Amino acid sequence: MKLDTRIRKKIDQYQPQGNIDHTSKFFLLMAEVNHLGTKQHCQRVALLAEQVAKKTKKDPKAAFFGGLLHDIGKIILPNTLFDGHDIDKEEYEQIKKHALNGFKILKDVHLFTALGAGLHHNLYKGGYGLSQKDFPSNFSIETIKKLLEISTIISICDFIDAFTHRKTAIKDGSDKVSGKATLKKMLQNKYPNDYILVDIALKCQKAMVA
Repeated sequence: MKLDTRIRKKIDQYQPQGNIDHTSKFFLLMAEVNHLGTKQHCQRVALLAEQVAKKTKKDPKAAFFGGLLHDIGKIILPNTLFDGHDIDKEEYEQIKKHALNGFKILKDVHLFTALGAGLHHNLYKGGYGLSQKDFPSNFSIETIKKLLEISTIISICDFIDAFTHRKTAIKDGSDKVSGKATLKKMLQNKYPNDYILVDIALKCQKAMVA
């Protein structure tokens, strides 16, 4: 089944509240115009995050929609930043704005997903975007815990898919590990408290491409 068809089918099957299904479909249509690579990346991350959430007994719906919309902030940036060339330092600073852009775009309509979009690059040392201090003061401990769990899943799946499909140089220092910089070693270096989650995500990704 084609990727676009699988994604549309899952969006409809989940029957989410709050019209996030319409937001997701609109984002995919917008991204199709000038950000096809981003669209395809977000679709793959959504499917991988959903599988990891199922394996770890977390909320697959939240992981799916969080993964689908995690890079929505890129569509208001120039598409030339994502055309596959090795970006320079100034371009990287521009790209880093996408996490906060995503939060701003979604915060008034889908707050939980908005926070995940803003947070997904700030769950490792040297990251960027939102932090826990930006969480609403009325969020319960349970909601914060769920948000961190889902956002960590999306963050790991995001890196796995980016590493697997992009040919540009890594800019966040993830490849600066001792020995051969394998994907697993890079992930373990970025997420030292989430080795089990890293292993599960890698196994899910392997199964999906098999």
